[in-house]
Parts: sequence; structure tokens; C-alpha cells
Amino acid sequence: MVEIRDRILHLKGNPREIGIVRGRLLGKRLEENINHYILDLPEHPQALDRVRLKSEALPTLRRLPSRFREELEGLAEGAGVPLQRIAEWITVEECVHDGCSGFTTVVNKHAWVGRNNDSRVPDAWGYVTIRDINSRIPTVGFGMEGDVFTVTGINKEQLWIHANALPNSDTPRTNRAHFPGYVILTEALETCATIRDVETLLGSVDRDEGVMLFVTDGKTNESAILECSCREYIRREPVGDRLIGTNHSLSTELADISDSSALRFYRLTELLSRTSWEEISTPRDLMTILADDKVEQRNGKYVTVEAAVACPAQKSIWYTLGGYPAASCGNWTRIEWPWI
Repeated sequence: MVEIRDRILHLKGNPREIGIVRGRLLGKRLEENINHYILDLPEHPQALDRVRLKSEALPTLRRLPSRFREELEGLAEGAGVPLQRIAEWITVEECVHDGCSGFTTVVNKHAWVGRNNDSRVPDAWGYVTIRDINSRIPTVGFGMEGDVFTVTGINKEQLWIHANALPNSDTPRTNRAHFPGYVILTEALETCATIRDVETLLGSVDRDEGVMLFVTDGKTNESAILECSCREYIRREPVGDRLIGTNHSLSTELADISDSSALRFYRLTELLSRTSWEEISTPRDLMTILADDKVEQRNGKYVTVEAAVACPAQKSIWYTLGGYPAASCGNWTRIEWPWI
């Protein structure tokens, strides 16, 4: 059993060194975790093309930026796990479809973020990795044990980014670099200090799938949603100091929006609209919004696997270190800001 105090790890060095140290710490448990995750992630046995996964995993890994290849190779070496299996672990995400809910709102002139990540294999989630990589911006990433990538994080520049899945509307260009959304998000955390920096990054690479990026800069309390197709993105500004997103863009035709995404979007809109901010007891009230029974996912194995509430300006972060459904039953813990 992993205790809460064992769920937060601080790593420093170059990518390969970090990977080797992480791998040695995990040892055999890493391969056990990967096997469990790949086995239980598909909604049904036919949802995952295992032949395709095996054939595409290593080519996917090898086209990643060198910074990520080096850490993944170090992780495999340190844990004694075949690199092929590591590659399958990071590639399997492209074979399934998850949902998420998120919002930003302003309380007492500070931007606050709320985030639910909905997926399967909930016991795999609820870990924090603090990385100080040479010549890169230090980051805090939230997710699974051993993760090299993250879909929720913040960096030393107080830039918060998390991702929601969006349906694909196009394909990446064959003559341009393109990566999964979680790779681009992690790259952004390690290289970007502002929302404008993130937009510059999005303009330089394509995505392998649609992705919605929530970005909040604690230095300025500026927030935006960047709705990305594979080739383009649209910047969505706050309306009435609020931004809300689930798993559809605002330009999506009503008939093409899933019932789940629409329900969560409208429920968040309702809850945030009727909240009396003069009486709010942040962050508990924001956690309650994420735990609402029409926002949180509680459908058998498909649940809210992790949840977070943060105020980047105040360097205040609360995260669920295990426990699920995460928003209502997770181990909500304040994560101490790791940098003076």
C-alpha cells in the first residue's frame, strides 16, 4: 500500500538521471502498474487494438523530443522494464477517450481553477511529481505514479495548465512536427512563462488530437481556454470573470455534443452563476462544485480519477492524493509550494 506521504516525489537533474532514479525507486512496481493500467483502461476488450498498440508504440516514443525520450529511456533502465512496454504505456492513451470538466473564476481579484479528470483505472491516479530539470522551468505535475507526462500541472512561473479532450476536427500536417496533447502540455509547463508563450508553442507544432487547454497565469491573474484542433487553435476569453469547459468547443453544433459533456457544462454554468462569492469559503466551496453529482463522474469503473483546486497567484494548490470518485471521496491535500 502506498501512503499519502509516498505520493509526492521531488526529482532534480537531467532527464535521463531523473528517469533512472524514478525507475529505481519504483522497481518491479512500475511494470505491475503498467500491466494493470493497460489491462483495465479499455471500456471493453474490443476498444483497444493491441496489435496496433504494439506496432505503433516504439515509433511514437522515438519521434518525441529528446528531453522526453531520455527520461523514458532512463525510467525503463532504472526499473528494468522493457522500453517497448514503457512505450505502450504512454501510447495507450491515444486508443481511448476520456472526459474532463474544468473552470476558472475570480474570487477577491485572484483567478481560481477547478479541475476534474475523468477516466478509468482510478487507483492508478493521485500522485505528484516535482521536477527540476536542468535548463528548464521547474514544474509540479499531477497524475499517475511514474508519469513522465501530465495533463494537469503548474510551474515555478505560476503558470497553471490542464487539458480536456476534444473531438478531432482535422489531422496533423505530415510536413510538420506533431505530438499528443499531453506531450505539448508538459513541454509548455517546462518552457513557457505566460499564456502568450503557450500560444507561440501551439503555433509551432501540431497536435495528434483535439485538446482544450485551460491556462492561468498567477503573475497577472489572466486566464484563457485554448481550444485546439490538430492544426489550429482558438483563444476563448473569460465571460464575466469565468471560463467553463468540458469536452466540446463552443463552436460545436448542438447535435454533435455528447449528452455527458453538455450536462456537465450546463451544470457548472448553473453552479458558478448562483454562487455568492461574498460568502465563499475558498477552496472548499470550489471542491463542492467539482463534487456535484451532475459534474463528477461515478459510472462504475469510469469515474473522476483526480481533482484539483488552485489559486496560482497565491501559490495555493489542493489535490486529491488517491481516493475516488476523487472530488467527493478523494484525499484532498494542500500541496506545499516547493520553491522559495
